[in-house]
Amino acid sequence: MNYKEKFSYFRNNAEEIYFDSAATSIKFDEVIKAQSDYDLKIAANTHNSLFDNAYKANTLLKELRTKIADFIGIQNYKEIIFTSGATYSLNQLVFGLKEIFKEGDEILLTELEHSSNLLPWMVLAEENKLKINYFKLSENFSIDISKINECVTKKTKIVSFAMNSNTIGIQNDVINIVEEIKKINANTIIILDLAQSIAHNIINLKELNVDAVAFSAHKMYGPFGLGILWAKQELLKLMKPILYGGGNNSSIFKNSYKLAPIPEKFEAGTLNLSAIYAYNKCIDVINELGMKNLIEYEKNLKMYFKSKINEININKFEFYNLENDQPILLFNLIGVNAQDFGSFLNKKYKISVRVGKHCARLTSNLLNVESTIRVSFSIYNTKQDIDTFIEALKDCDDWINEII
Repeated sequence: MNYKEKFSYFRNNAEEIYFDSAATSIKFDEVIKAQSDYDLKIAANTHNSLFDNAYKANTLLKELRTKIADFIGIQNYKEIIFTSGATYSLNQLVFGLKEIFKEGDEILLTELEHSSNLLPWMVLAEENKLKINYFKLSENFSIDISKINECVTKKTKIVSFAMNSNTIGIQNDVINIVEEIKKINANTIIILDLAQSIAHNIINLKELNVDAVAFSAHKMYGPFGLGILWAKQELLKLMKPILYGGGNNSSIFKNSYKLAPIPEKFEAGTLNLSAIYAYNKCIDVINELGMKNLIEYEKNLKMYFKSKINEININKFEFYNLENDQPILLFNLIGVNAQDFGSFLNKKYKISVRVGKHCARLTSNLLNVESTIRVSFSIYNTKQDIDTFIEALKDCDDWINEII
C-alpha cells in the first residue's frame, strides 16, 4: 500500500523528504479534516449537556477514552487522562506524586532519557532532597537487566524510563525489567515514557505491568496539543493535580472544596476538544491500516537502508545504531559539524533531518560526541527516499560548496 497518499502534506511539499518523524509525524488527511470538522460542526465545550452539540462533546470524551484504553491494552477507560502533551503528562506524574517522597528516597532513570523525563525529576529531587540514580546500560545502550540489582534498592521510590530511546532507538525489554525491579522492591512505582514507542509498537499494558505511561498524539500522525496520561487507579487516587480550576472540582465552599472524580480530577479548564475529535479519527485510521502492517513497513525501510549502505564510503561516517531495527538512524560525517552536514542534506537534496542533542542531553556523554544527525523513517517514506539519501551520503564531500 502507498501510505504516502494519505498525507496531502506531500502534495504541498512535493520535493521534501521528511526524515524528522521522531520529532513530530505528519498528520493523516482524516485527522486534519476532523480537527476542522469539530470547529465547523460541533464547536461546543464540555461540562454541559443541555444542548445537542454539548452532549456530543461530552460523549466524545468517553468514546476516545474507551478507544485509547483498547489501543494500549487496559480495561478501565476512566484511567485515561487528557493533557496537553507527553511533557505535561510526565510533569503531572512527577509533581502530582511529590508528597509520597521523604528525604533520601531514590529515583532511577537512564542517561538516554528525553528532557521531559529527566528535568522534572531533577527539579523534584532538588526540592525534596532526593537522590537520582541511573541504570547501567549494555553495549547497545539498552538497560542491562543483569545489573538491575546494582541499581534498585529498598529506597527506590520511582523508576522512570523510555521504552524506546528517541536517539539510539533501542527498545528496552520492559517485561523483564519490571519483573527484576519488583523482585528487589515490590513497592517501586514504574513509569514508562511511550512518546517514541506508541507509533512503532503494539502496546499491551497488561503485559508490561507498569504503573503509569505518557505519550502524545502528534507522534502518531495525530494533532498537536494533546497528550495521554494513563496510571493505575490506585496511583491516580494517590496523585494530586498540578492544575486547578473549572472542570476538576465537584464542589467549592468558602473554606473547602471537593475535587471531581477521576479522570476529571486531572482535567481542569477547557480541553483541546478539536484535537480530541481528530485523535479519535486518527486511531480509527491506524486500526484500519493495521499496526502490524505499519510496524513492518517501517522496519523494512531500516533494513533497506542497511542493505544499501555498502554503496557509500562507510569510513567517512560514524553510525551509532545501525544494528537495531527501529526506524531511527543516528550518525555523523566524521570531522564535519552535524549542523553543517544537516544543512547540506536539506539545501541540495531537500532532506529534512534533526540535528543537535535531540532533547536527550546526557546521551552526548554516552556517545562522546557533541551533536548528531538523526534520521527517522515513517510510513510516508519510501525506498526512493532512501535511495536519494544514499546518493546524498555518497556526495558528502560536496557539503562545503553547498552551504557557503
